[in-house]
Amino acid sequence: MTDWQTASDQNAFEMLAESGGPGFWVRRLTWDNSCARVVASGELTGVAPYYGNPSVLMDVYSLDGIPRELLAPLPAAGTFKTWRRWPEPVWAKNTTLRPLDDPKIVEALYKLDKKRQKLPGMRFGPKPAENLDRVLLTVPFARKDEAKQLGARWDPAKKAWWLVGSNIEKIELAKKLGFVSE
Repeated sequence: MTDWQTASDQNAFEMLAESGGPGFWVRRLTWDNSCARVVASGELTGVAPYYGNPSVLMDVYSLDGIPRELLAPLPAAGTFKTWRRWPEPVWAKNTTLRPLDDPKIVEALYKLDKKRQKLPGMRFGPKPAENLDRVLLTVPFARKDEAKQLGARWDPAKKAWWLVGSNIEKIELAKKLGFVSE
């Protein structure tokens, strides 16, 4: 094994954060004769080390510079045991690499996000900000089904039911049910 295989490194998300975005090179431990340039990633929305698990795209090349797979998803991006940072190959200076603002990247990232259900509003999409205008409710356990029918959501951290503050109709109904203390 060479040094790059035994070196301890970060996962792909940490490499993205440290590099300030795409454009760096990686190599997978199980690849024999390939390296890849990370060309795109979804928004880093969470905290380290996974940053919300965004989609990541790469262009894969042989070690001689022959393109193998373009705009490929980077699998297992969250594991530090799979990917290693790789120095830019010498041949990369003498060839035209995909510009990081290529419109095809946006389209491919959208398709990958859609496949992974990472688009806003989808199951694994970006979650709403924690500092939403929330109205906390006081709901006895015996009446939790009423809160659910009202559209209230459970916050396990605060151990309380809540409604979005902009939903005036539901808040008024919650007041009538005695769930909102004045």
